[in-house]
Amino acid sequence: MGWRQVLVARRGRVRLRGVRTLKTTAAAVLAWLVALPLSDNPRPVLAPLTALLVVQLTLYDTLRSGLRRVVSVVVGVLLAVVLAAQVQIHWWSLGLAVGASLVIGRLLRLGDHIAEVPISAMLVLAVGGHGATASGRIVETLIGTAVGVGVSAVVAPPIYVRPASEAVQSVARSTAEVLRRVAHDVAAEYTHEQAGEWLDLARELGRDVLAADRALDRAQESLRLNPRAGRQAHTGPSLRSALDALERASVSLRGICRALADRARYPVPEAVYAGDVRAALSDLLNHLADTAEGYGAVVGSEVAGVPEDQALRDALAAAWADRERLMALLRAGERLQTDAWELHGDLAANIDRLLRDLDGEARAELRRTWPTRGPRRTAAGLRRR
Repeated sequence: MGWRQVLVARRGRVRLRGVRTLKTTAAAVLAWLVALPLSDNPRPVLAPLTALLVVQLTLYDTLRSGLRRVVSVVVGVLLAVVLAAQVQIHWWSLGLAVGASLVIGRLLRLGDHIAEVPISAMLVLAVGGHGATASGRIVETLIGTAVGVGVSAVVAPPIYVRPASEAVQSVARSTAEVLRRVAHDVAAEYTHEQAGEWLDLARELGRDVLAADRALDRAQESLRLNPRAGRQAHTGPSLRSALDALERASVSLRGICRALADRARYPVPEAVYAGDVRAALSDLLNHLADTAEGYGAVVGSEVAGVPEDQALRDALAAAWADRERLMALLRAGERLQTDAWELHGDLAANIDRLLRDLDGEARAELRRTWPTRGPRRTAAGLRRR
């Protein structure tokens, strides 16, 4: 493997591949070396095994996994020692140990580590509850856990803010793509089938929102207890509020598509609006797409620490102007007298909600409430640097 495959440059950053593999390997080897002089076992394989299982993607997950594993082993060993002091190992005593271990593990909410309790109990029972075996298992588990947590804390604790930011921006871009598709099709005399396709595309945005939500959860966990997270205090509130706004915007977009689909389905005059209304609506949807893209760009700039929202403000101003033009056309002449005004109102309400969800002023006001660490940077200051 050449150095170009090991070092990956992405957006000006050089990233080393295989960090987690090297970290896990180092933790296992170091746990073995530490356990050799501290354990009575000449082959303390449980220590590197525990370190191997403890090391997770984030420091918080590693610490949580380590604590649960220690509790699981200690509970299983203690249960086996108590049981071995009362009875010898038989099928019924083995079943009693396993059942009691699982019950205790569920009561302690050990999650994925619940199996460690009966495993530890059976291993100790297999040697008759010997005290040296029991204490040795606990000691090796503690060593492996301590080494795993220590290595995870020292060796490049990862921060997954950038993937979460990219996922949120991807939701904004996908929203803009749907808006541009609707804007393109609505300029012509679209059909009810086309409107159904728009609605399906708008519904699919929910998958992007769920994917971004998972990426954001991982980013927030990577920041917890992470010594490298000093200047990332604002990213959690920034990305979460942005994703919430984009999720509401996707719901409003579905409402717009539903209103247009209903308009094409019901037997009313101007089944798909006249040319002047369609032109105004197409312009509005294009500017709404610019607004969604601008909102995503603001999110990226906030994570970088240099909020820049002028493009969003310009797109919003153009969209509000188009909205007023569209409403004036819908209120003109016979359109106000037809039974389709309910559909006009539904369309207008969803447009207004989408504009409010992606409002730049509200975003700027929200930014003032976020925690900050260190000196605040500005776009002008960054350009000077």
